[in-house]
Amino acid sequence: MSESSHSIHQRRHPYLPGLWLAAGFLGLASIAFLLRPLGVTPSTITQSAAKVRLEKLSKLRTEQDSAVTTYGWVDKSKGVAHIPIAQAMELVVPQLRSNPPRPAYPITTIQPSAISAAGAPLYPGLPATEPVAATPAVKVDGGATPAPSPSAVKK
Repeated sequence: MSESSHSIHQRRHPYLPGLWLAAGFLGLASIAFLLRPLGVTPSTITQSAAKVRLEKLSKLRTEQDSAVTTYGWVDKSKGVAHIPIAQAMELVVPQLRSNPPRPAYPITTIQPSAISAAGAPLYPGLPATEPVAATPAVKVDGGATPAPSPSAVKK
């Protein structure tokens, strides 16, 4: 090592860099405090923001009230206009009462055969089994005995 490098313990004032850092921080904090505008507090900020919000809300409500109670154009080039809600209800309600109710879209149900044909099990929690081939029932003694299984009948 070179002789010019000193460790912290070999310096005469080991706390001097920390003191300079603390003094600089306090200086910046005091400048920021002095440059702060007088009279601005969190309560005045929220009060002014609340006044702005209330003004915007009242303007929006008056615009909406005029839109639902007056006639006017939404897009004149396309021929789209708005009418008061009460007038629209007087026009639409008699039409709705004269038509019988009907589904808005076709009602379809999925048949179990369609699900099993797609390869999906009907009940995913159960293990999949192989389909059983249908065997013709043999009526013996008036149908009192069950049909023999294919594995039981061997030739």
